[in-house]
Amino acid sequence: MHTHANIDPEQATGSRDALVLIAVFLLLRLAVSWVFPATIDESYAIAVSRGWSLSYYDHPPVGFTLAHLMAWLTGTESIFVARLPFVLAGVLSGWLVWDITRVAYGSRAAFWALAWYSVAPFFFISAGHFVVPDGPLNLALLATLRLVLPDLLAPARPLHAWRWLAAGICFAVALASKYQAGLFGASALAFLLASPPHRRLLASPVLWITLLVGALGLVPVLAWNATHDWISFGFQAGRAGTESISLQPANFAVTVLGQMVYVLPGTWLVIVLMSAKGVTRPAISADRILSWFAILPVAIFLAIALVSRKSLPHWAMSGFLFGFPIAGHWTAMMLDRYRRAILLAWRASCVGIPLLAFAVGLQARYAVFTRPFFDASPRYDIDWQMQDWTALAEAWPDFGAPAVAITRNWTTGSKAGHVLGPAVTIRPLLDPRHFQYLGSADAATAVAVHPAKVGQTQGVLEWFPGFLEENGFRVTGEPRVLRQMSGDQLRFEIIVMPVEKAE
Repeated sequence: MHTHANIDPEQATGSRDALVLIAVFLLLRLAVSWVFPATIDESYAIAVSRGWSLSYYDHPPVGFTLAHLMAWLTGTESIFVARLPFVLAGVLSGWLVWDITRVAYGSRAAFWALAWYSVAPFFFISAGHFVVPDGPLNLALLATLRLVLPDLLAPARPLHAWRWLAAGICFAVALASKYQAGLFGASALAFLLASPPHRRLLASPVLWITLLVGALGLVPVLAWNATHDWISFGFQAGRAGTESISLQPANFAVTVLGQMVYVLPGTWLVIVLMSAKGVTRPAISADRILSWFAILPVAIFLAIALVSRKSLPHWAMSGFLFGFPIAGHWTAMMLDRYRRAILLAWRASCVGIPLLAFAVGLQARYAVFTRPFFDASPRYDIDWQMQDWTALAEAWPDFGAPAVAITRNWTTGSKAGHVLGPAVTIRPLLDPRHFQYLGSADAATAVAVHPAKVGQTQGVLEWFPGFLEENGFRVTGEPRVLRQMSGDQLRFEIIVMPVEKAE
């Protein structure tokens, strides 16, 4: 009878505002998804997930399995349909960012944490949208922390075992989504060791049972790798390019700038500075908890960037994910002092980031900004990597619908494989990634496929036959050049050559 009397009006208003913000950005994500063609990574995920596997060359299985399930449930490999569970993961992640911040810092900070998460380009466009492992990873990691957060905020109380068991299951999903989940475990350990009130948890059997349950997420990864020469671990370990370690200030600068673009410069600065402060001089327990989960992945990947040549900015995003509550808390404290600047930055981002994503999608699919002025794509236009290869699918029956397509590498194989469908086996000759484990079709006779930017077709026609011969295939007929169009504008061309295995 007293339920309504106990409702906190500020909390109720915060929930309503959060739901409105989440709903608005859900509609924006769906609009961008509708116009945005499949990226290379998405085409790859859809193509290789046709042959379901315990794990994959590049990543653990969850992201690929979602792509496989969507195709199986709906009977289509439409990129818009394939993206739906990843969009949902992005939406639910936003809610968890809000809820974690509400528990840690209150409703006002929670709204701003959600606000900065919603407009961060990486989390709006990629991790909360594309068919990549980051969406499931982020959702599972946030759910893991949210389940145990009340116990971490009150470490003297007995642990809620069922919450920790559920957290273990969520952590298992995270480990089965992307290898970066391991850094969450490292952050948790560092936090427990660094915080005197929390060290007693290391003696709790509940903690170790939770860790054991979480480790089950590695079982499919280990089982697959054990029968494939541990190739996935070797691939990931070599991606940073740290064979000969030396200082690489240029790569470090590019990585930092990339991170700033991905989360917005102001948000980046607040997260880095405030999480460093939260680790060394926390004002409250929530500062220490969230700061460890935010700063450790960021620090590790910045250190790698300083001594490597090939690090990528998005590798640290699982750390910045836990920085949004910190950014929300800082914003709530500083809003009265810097109201005009904060609101200007927020409103500009609300308009600018979705508009930019929508504009890129429209240009990639329809060439809306260049068609009125150019008959063919200008040099600076979005190229074949972010466009559909519909011309190849339409012309495929003209070549006798061969069962095998030969491509240079996994990137061109992904774009061709997505549009050609499951009836065609893709055989990349260099860097095949997971394609090497798919398909049994006879490649004695096949068709070789390669894209060419506008103005570069002749060069590809001269280079491609020699490349094929070097890799065991010879051309057996006249090449054909397909024109990929957007309305009346030529976007790029696709060279198709009948080939057979050389003796």
